[in-house]
Amino acid sequence: MQLPDRRYLAFALGWVVIGALPLFAGFTHWGWELSEILGLAGLLGCLALSGCPVRPRATMPTTLLSLGRHAVLGWIAVGAAALHILLALVTDHTVIEYLKPTSPLYQLAGIAAFLLLLFLVATSVASLRRRLWHSHRNFQATHIIIGCVLLILLAAHVLTTGRYAGGYPRRAAVIAVTAGAIAILLIRRRIVKTAAPDATVARRFAFGRHSKLIVSAIAATMLVLTIFVPDRAGVALREPLLTRSAALPLTFDHAKHVAVNCLACHHNYADGRGFDACIHCHRGAGPAIKVGVEARFHDFCLDCHRNPGPRLVRHGPVSGCLACHVAEPGVTKGIAGN
Repeated sequence: MQLPDRRYLAFALGWVVIGALPLFAGFTHWGWELSEILGLAGLLGCLALSGCPVRPRATMPTTLLSLGRHAVLGWIAVGAAALHILLALVTDHTVIEYLKPTSPLYQLAGIAAFLLLLFLVATSVASLRRRLWHSHRNFQATHIIIGCVLLILLAAHVLTTGRYAGGYPRRAAVIAVTAGAIAILLIRRRIVKTAAPDATVARRFAFGRHSKLIVSAIAATMLVLTIFVPDRAGVALREPLLTRSAALPLTFDHAKHVAVNCLACHHNYADGRGFDACIHCHRGAGPAIKVGVEARFHDFCLDCHRNPGPRLVRHGPVSGCLACHVAEPGVTKGIAGN
């Protein structure tokens, strides 16, 4: 029995590692946890679609999935992503804020990714595909390029959310597996002995006249993925597209955070006062303030609860928006955007 190509084996191992990340992320409650797992399942489905594409027979490595199974896997990924969104809305009604133009950029990236995935799967149906593309090569090129954009948007959404990909090792694992899935798309024709060998890109790769365009798109996608390696990319993506006119209610119990150094959040406490509200600076137009109040507060909360320091032994994983954005008697409007 012939073993699969080593590229498939390496990708399969990474895919399993990504699928096992929920085991190390802590448990919240069933509704929110199931929603997040469904979101991860949607990501895994998209990675599998990229890492196991449908190819002509005369390629290296050989095809793993038939056209029919590839399409079924696409619909499974769409279903998982749709249930992820629906269950999040049912479990936590505040999530509706992420469907508005005031949503952070990484959430808008997730919405755009879902719409692109739905487009890719729907247009793969034979009847619709033949209406939109008269040439299979044109369909293949469009499909691959949009798929590359889809994986970039998914990386922006999943890595910035940080539910299962928090911390450098997990983030690096997701980036590596995503890059590996894209790299498998660089399929070659099987070597055929000819009287006049041709070493052009169009002859070496199984994309015909679109080979240069597709190879360039794949290379650009892998380059963009490196942007997500440092933490600062996540902070920038937590900025909202449009500024919210009114802040959501926010409750924060300082008594539960006595183990955290005050300077971790109140960096102006170093002057001996530290009583000024954060929004006076972070909503100002000062050149020294590079991060808005919404992105900064979410960065504080998410990083601390998903990547706690060794002294923070009683932290809990973030369990939705209502964990902080809940109006209580005597609690005034919050200072975070959403």
